Formats: sequence, C-alpha cells, structure tokens
Amino acid sequence: MNCTECQENLVACVEGLLLAEEARQCRAHLESCAACRAEYAAIEGLQQELVARGQRAAEVSLVVPVMQQIRQERRPLDWRAGMGALFTRWGFGLSAVGAAAAIMIFFGLAAPGAQAKAAQLMAKGAQAIGKLRTIHFRGQVRTLPGDNFSLVGPEFEPVPIEFWEQFGPDPRWRAEKSGRLVLMDGQSTLLYLKAPANVALKVPHPMSEAFDTDWLHRIADLSETLTEQLRQALAKNWKMSVATERGSDGRAKSVVTMQAKAPVPETDAFKNRYFDLSDTRQVYRFDSQTELLDSMQAYLVAKSGEVLVFELNQIDYNPTLDEDVFQIHLPADVTWQQSEPKTPPEKETSVPKSAKETARVFFEACARGDWAEVQRFWKLPVDDYFKQYLGGLEVITLGDASTSALFGTAQIIPYEIKLKSGVVKKHALGLKKDGNTGGWYVDGGL
Repeated sequence: MNCTECQENLVACVEGLLLAEEARQCRAHLESCAACRAEYAAIEGLQQELVARGQRAAEVSLVVPVMQQIRQERRPLDWRAGMGALFTRWGFGLSAVGAAAAIMIFFGLAAPGAQAKAAQLMAKGAQAIGKLRTIHFRGQVRTLPGDNFSLVGPEFEPVPIEFWEQFGPDPRWRAEKSGRLVLMDGQSTLLYLKAPANVALKVPHPMSEAFDTDWLHRIADLSETLTEQLRQALAKNWKMSVATERGSDGRAKSVVTMQAKAPVPETDAFKNRYFDLSDTRQVYRFDSQTELLDSMQAYLVAKSGEVLVFELNQIDYNPTLDEDVFQIHLPADVTWQQSEPKTPPEKETSVPKSAKETARVFFEACARGDWAEVQRFWKLPVDDYFKQYLGGLEVITLGDASTSALFGTAQIIPYEIKLKSGVVKKHALGLKKDGNTGGWYVDGGL
C-alpha cells in the first residue's frame, strides 16, 4: 500500500471499518512512513474529541432546537492545520457511542448543506426507532428463489422476501422467500428448501443467525443499520443527497439517497453478486412527521447501468407477532439432511491437486452418475433429489479459480452446466480444503 492509498483509508482505519487485509496493509505502511503516521495521529485525536462531544450531547434530545442551542454554546472546533482539506478529501466516521448526537454536532458546526441534512435525517431516523421489541418487514429482491438470501443479480426476476424477529430474552426469528425458509423458534434452527427440492436441515439449538440470514438480521436492527450506513458514508466519503416528496398516503417524505461502494476490489469473484459486496445506490424514505424509516430501495450500480435489486416496502415496528409465525408444518415426504457433515474419510493418496481439478472431477462424476465418487467431494449425504438434479449433466464451461472476501480462503470456480432437463445453469462452486484428506471439497454453489 503506497501513501496515496494509505491516506485514502486512514479515517476508515481509525474507525475500524477496513477489512482485515486492508487494515493489515494500512498498518504495515504506517510503520514505515512517518508522514502518514502523523496524519493518522491527527485524525485519531480529532476523532476522540468529537466522540467526547457526542457522549456529552447524547444526554439531551436530538431535536433541532436543542442542536441549535448546542451550536451556540459550544466553542468552535480547534481545527488543526490542514484538517479542512482532510475532511474534504476523506469525510469522517464516528464511534458507536453517542454516534447520532456526535454526527449531528459535527455537521451542524462544520458542513452545512445537502450532505449535512442527509446525515441529520439518517441520525434522526436511527434515534426515532429506539429499542425494538419485534419487527416485521417485507419487500422483494432480484435473486434465485431457493438460493442464498443475499444473492442478487440484475438478470434474476424479483422474488418476494419477508422477515420477522422477536428480540429480548426469548429471541425468535423467521426469514422466507418463495423457495427458501429459515426458522429459529427458540429451541432449534431449521432450513427448508421448498419444492421442487423439498429438503430440510435442522440444527438442534437456537442460532442468532444462520444459513445466510445475517444480511436480513442487520436490516431488522434498523437503528444500528441506519447508524452504521451513515458511519460508512462519512468514513468512505460516499455521496449523499436529500429531497422531499409526497407519498401515496399523502404524507410528506424525506428522501435520503446514498451512493454505497462495495468493500472489495473489482477483481473479487462475487463483486456485484451478493448485496454486501455490491456497488449500490440506496434510497431511504423517512416519514417527515414520525421520522421513522418508511421504505428503502437499493439499485445495483454497474457499467451497464442501474437495476433495482432490493426493495423494502413494508416495515411494521413492534407488531404483535402471531405464534403461527414461528411454527412450520413440513410436507410428509420432505427429505431430511444431516445437521452435521458426515465423518471425513481417512487421508487419501489420490486427490485432485487443485480446486479447479476437483470441480471438474466432481461434475464429471455427476454426469455419469458415479455417486460414490461424488460423495468424496460432498460432505452431506447425496440424496435422491441431488441425484435427480445433477445426474446426467453436461459441463459447458469451467472457469479459473479466484477468491472472494465473502468466503475467506475458499476457492471460487465459475461454471456453466446444462442439466438433464435441458436447463442451463450459470453459477460458481465454492471449494474448501479439507485438513484431514488434504484435498478440496465442494462447500456450496449448486
């Protein structure tokens, strides 16, 4: 990492917002560069001052008259030499403690205009939600019905998605779209892939999040979501704007638009394929009277243009959740998977030498119906649905291995196959290395 790259990431480094590898590179550069270390120290000092101001201000109301009083009573910020340019170049993030109040103080003193107004609306929206006991929201996302919840793509058709969560000492939650359901009823956690798969898997204990529902859980914690998005916008210098409009219900809406950048390079295998790894234009609509978030849209931004990939169009705050929400009656003929992988085999002497070679051997075994060979590279049981789905396939293309921030050290192999049914499927296998066998195994992407 050179000086320019390091300086562009200093604020995010102070705030702890960098990915692990980015943070390592940034700190490695700081150890060898006195100029960047000095700038880092200046940012860290001002960040601590603003946090202290935010903690004091958090004890009072965030309404505009109080903020006006704070602006009158506080002395001007003790700007260090060059800090004005620093903020112009990088923006600024804030710690979680007193974040909403501190954000509003900072913008009230230092950055009037549309950007400041947008930040104030996001901060007020986070404050207005308060402590939720329950939440229910629904919307739609461009995805595959039975695939991961966070998978998005402009080529997919919109699929309805719905989420319920009960917070507190007896947490329960449910996430559902047309082909996939995850339920945590307080005792166990269940994944059900609906027909035609008709496959279920149960983990015999409650989980706070599971089966790629972490994205939906972050949305459900709306106060934290709005605060975190605002912190990211300030730390990464994302563009924000604000407008007003009249909703279909006749009520005035305050509209905040934010240009969010993916935290991964263009070369990441899943850039713009999963919501958290996508460049998006996010639009938040707040009710001007209650200051509560009313709806949200996310447009995937690519060279080919923008496509609406996610829309949250109904949010119920603290609803009474019916007991039926946390119950599910599965079909009698459902196929049950094991909740834990099968016992790995003894170390083999002949294993494919690479992830790509493993993918080729795996697909070729599926093509000829050699399920014993398939089982070498698939840790869950090969059931009848698996055989019907992948048996007799034809490999069209198999790409080179790459990596993604989403899956750590896993290797990603893009593929295009033609199923026995004639359907052509384009996706990517995720493969991990097995410490016991010394070889690769397929961990997802089917």
